[in-house]
Amino acid sequence: MLGDLRTLLSRQVENLRDLEAVLREQRGILAKRDVPGILESIEKQERCLERVQAIDRSRKELMTRISGELGVDPGGMTLKKLAENVDPEAGAELRSMGEAIRATLEDIGRVNRHNRRLIQNSLAFIRELLGVVGGKGPEKRTYGSSGDLEPGGALYALVDRTT
Repeated sequence: MLGDLRTLLSRQVENLRDLEAVLREQRGILAKRDVPGILESIEKQERCLERVQAIDRSRKELMTRISGELGVDPGGMTLKKLAENVDPEAGAELRSMGEAIRATLEDIGRVNRHNRRLIQNSLAFIRELLGVVGGKGPEKRTYGSSGDLEPGGALYALVDRTT
């Protein structure tokens, strides 16, 4: 069963890296504001996530079976605890795979946060553009006493409605 677990963990690392690659690709697509590319990228992301979730479910089931064989409470079984309850060589391999998963998840988190900022910036641009078209104009900002930018009214209107 440990061999099956190692296989699942390897597949999990591989699929997480695929997800990271999709998110990195998505960053460039977001920066270019390529709407069809964004939609395609989201579909790729969903497929990667489905594979990761399926592997994770299989891993949890296998971990429960292994913990039962070892006589360890399956509710609190983690990869780290499992590594402590098997032979040292297998334990070292499990810890290494766990670290690879953790590192890849951290990388995914960083890329995801960067993509979120790109999306937020695009949304802010769209809101500002819609405001200009609607006659509001972009907000004038000034520096406040704290050093932060503070709103200060509209700079101009694209359409003058007084005529």
